[in-house]
Amino acid sequence: MSRIIHDLNDFGHDISFSLFTNMGAYEPFALSTESLDTAEKQQQFAHGFWDMFESGNMKAKLRFSAFCGADINAHYFLHEIMHFHQDMNGLYLLPLQEQGTFPILLDAKSDIVAIMFCEAWAEIEAIRSSWALREKGNDSGWRGALKSSDWRNLAIAYDRDLQDGMDEKCAAASIFRLWYEGTHREFYECHGLKIHEENLKCFRDNVEKISDSDISEKLRKLELPMLLARFPKGGIPDYFSLIDWVDNIYSCIKSSKVQRRIDELEQRYGKADNTNIQDIKCGAPPYLWNRLRTIDA
Repeated sequence: MSRIIHDLNDFGHDISFSLFTNMGAYEPFALSTESLDTAEKQQQFAHGFWDMFESGNMKAKLRFSAFCGADINAHYFLHEIMHFHQDMNGLYLLPLQEQGTFPILLDAKSDIVAIMFCEAWAEIEAIRSSWALREKGNDSGWRGALKSSDWRNLAIAYDRDLQDGMDEKCAAASIFRLWYEGTHREFYECHGLKIHEENLKCFRDNVEKISDSDISEKLRKLELPMLLARFPKGGIPDYFSLIDWVDNIYSCIKSSKVQRRIDELEQRYGKADNTNIQDIKCGAPPYLWNRLRTIDA
C-alpha cells in the first residue's frame, strides 16, 4: 500500500490525511476547453494536457481523516483507489465541457444510479481485497472494515458466507446486492442528486444563452449494461456475471425526497430517453491521462 501511495504521489496525485475531513473521499473533476473541432486543436489539447501533467497541475485528490486511525484508513484507501481506477476508465461519465457549449451528460436519475454503482463496486472490492490481504497475513484493512460503521455488516456477511463454504464469486455478488439494501442508500441518492445539480448549474452558467429545451437534448438515460460495456477488456469483475442488472433494486430511487426533485427536473427538462452514453465526452483528468498514455504506448 505504501508503494501505491508513493507511485501516486510521483505521478502528481494529491493524497492527504486531514483532521477536518470525512473518513475517505476521492475528488475527480472535469476539464473545460475551447471547442476541439479540428485535428490541430485536438493535438494542442493533448500537448497542453501533458504540460499540465508534467508541471504537477493535473491532480486526482484522495482525502482521509487522521482521526480514524491506521486500520480504517487502510480499508478506506482500498475503497478510494477503486474510485481512481473507475475514473481512469471513464466510468464516472464526467463531461468534458468545451467553452461556450453545454455538454452531453446524464440526467438526474441516471447520475444517481451511476454514482451508486461506482460506490457499491468500490466497497465490495475493498472488502474482497481486505479479506485477501488478511489471508496473506496483513489484516489491517480487514480490521478497518470491521470497525467501519458503514461497511461492517457487509464485511461480516462476506466472511460468514466464505466460512460457510460459499464460492467467493457468489459471496461477492451477495454483498453487492446487500449494499443496495443498506440504510446508507438514501445518503448516496441525496449525494448523487447534489452532484448532478451542481454540475448542471455550472455547465449552464458557462453558456451565455441556452434554453431548457436545448438542455433536454443534451441529457442521456443510463442503462447499467451500457455502463458495463465501457469496461476495458478483461476488466469486468467475475461476480458481475451473477448480477441481475435488470433488477429494479439497482436502478430505482427509494428516497421520496430525491424522487420528488427528479420529477421536478423532468417536468422542466423532459424525461430523457436517449441511451447513447457513448456521446458523453469524458473529461476527468485521470481518464484523459490514461487514454493518452494508452494511445502513446
